[in-house]
Amino acid sequence: MALKGLIADPLEASSYFHPSGGAVYAPLREKVVAQATAMGYDVPTMTEHGVVWADDQDPFGHVGGATYIHLLFKCNFRLFESFAKTLKHKYEGLFRATEVGVMTKTYATDLKRQVTYPDCLLIAPRITEVKPDRYFCVTSIWSYRQQAIVAETSGYVVFFDFQKGKVANLLDYGGVYADLHADLLERSKISTALNEKWIKDNPKLARKNQGPKL
Repeated sequence: MALKGLIADPLEASSYFHPSGGAVYAPLREKVVAQATAMGYDVPTMTEHGVVWADDQDPFGHVGGATYIHLLFKCNFRLFESFAKTLKHKYEGLFRATEVGVMTKTYATDLKRQVTYPDCLLIAPRITEVKPDRYFCVTSIWSYRQQAIVAETSGYVVFFDFQKGKVANLLDYGGVYADLHADLLERSKISTALNEKWIKDNPKLARKNQGPKL
């Protein structure tokens, strides 16, 4: 059921914009974040976005496809920022694309449910596979109103040496780059184990997150 239909006051319905996050959204936020965490999504890089009536919707009154892509990159940039703790002094080279950095190679987005204003969205990434020169990731977007995944993107990111103009094998570069590979590999293992357990323990919710058949 749409939250808008349950709230008489339009200001309260968009209270996710308030610094407090909106009291009416607190229990909805808590449930979604708990579910995403249990599913193995990366907690430190989770990102929230309050739907903006004028900016995010298409002429049909739904959140447009371009908005989902914007949110995907908004969240995954935070994932890149999480590499700083491991890369240390080499993070600046990644951030500025002057040494070994990152390059989104490919992605595909599955739009599962329509989203309309007012609503607040949670975007969260989950690393699914790691190789020496790239990692694969699933980024999902939840609607607080619908309490379900409304869009999901899968793809992979390549490590690229911008000085040499070629793909970078982190293990060959060694040092903090090898440390980053090990860190991503460990995060992937933990995420995959949690996700498999959640699907096994919650088959009905897993089917709900697949969205309607089209």
